[in-house]
Amino acid sequence: MFEEKDTQVLGISTDARATQTAYATSLGGVPFPILTDFHPHGKIAQAYGIFNDANGAFRRAVIVIDKHGIVRFKKTYTTAADLKVADIMAEVDKLPK
Repeated sequence: MFEEKDTQVLGISTDARATQTAYATSLGGVPFPILTDFHPHGKIAQAYGIFNDANGAFRRAVIVIDKHGIVRFKKTYTTAADLKVADIMAEVDKLPK
């Protein structure tokens, strides 16, 4: 779906690589690369304004960045169930070609 839009999906968390691997395995695999923001802890999350100081981890968020590195969309979510793929695809469709 995202590939058809010439879009790359990446996951990222403040967990260590071993924790991410165990989590992805418990899900039966994840169909996109997962990056770690483990050290220095939360540096990327802080840069995007999605670091949760209360628990030391990312807030659930989707960030759409265009091919020029410009953030075109950012939204945080209370639960993963709140995330709607159709809404994200609508944002991807707005990206300049």
